[in-house]
Amino acid sequence: MYSNILLEECAPDDPVREDLKLIAEQAARCKKIVSGLLNFARKNQVSHQEVDVRDIVDHSLESLIIPENIKVIIEDKMTQPQAMLDPEQMTQVITNLVKNAVDAMPSGGEIRIKLEDLPEEIMITVSDTGTGIKEEFRSKIFEPFFTTKGIGQGTGLGLATAYGIVKMHKGQITLQSNDDPAKGPTGTSFRIVLPRKKE
Repeated sequence: MYSNILLEECAPDDPVREDLKLIAEQAARCKKIVSGLLNFARKNQVSHQEVDVRDIVDHSLESLIIPENIKVIIEDKMTQPQAMLDPEQMTQVITNLVKNAVDAMPSGGEIRIKLEDLPEEIMITVSDTGTGIKEEFRSKIFEPFFTTKGIGQGTGLGLATAYGIVKMHKGQITLQSNDDPAKGPTGTSFRIVLPRKKE
């Protein structure tokens, strides 16, 4: 707060202006990291409710700004969309995965969200046509604070939070990725498998 006040009072040509701007930006980043940590720490309980999985996906997309050069396709193959899930937490999972997909496609591309089900399980797959994740990073991708984004651009808590939420639902989240155009189209796909009912 004080750094922002000083920045507002600082003359445009003052030599300390850039330093104050950097302090304000980094303080805002610290605030974001602490907020993410608190949210991560709170995800220790699940409030199961009967929800429509398609509604969760639609709600997640409504809360995001998708660039015009990115196309989102929802492939709904569910025969029974109802499941016992925590709607707020699952919305956060889908939001985090779609945000990551957008970040992986700075030049545009396609995000495909596939919804499938079995009598006892539901499956959600979020795929992008982005740059892909390097093979050496894939085993670390769900670790807290691990990020492949530039300094100041990511906290490394998005996928760790998604992983924690899925595990608390007694589900699984896995990824497939290709970052080598010589091996075929690049991109990443996250697949979530969740029990339909609370165990």
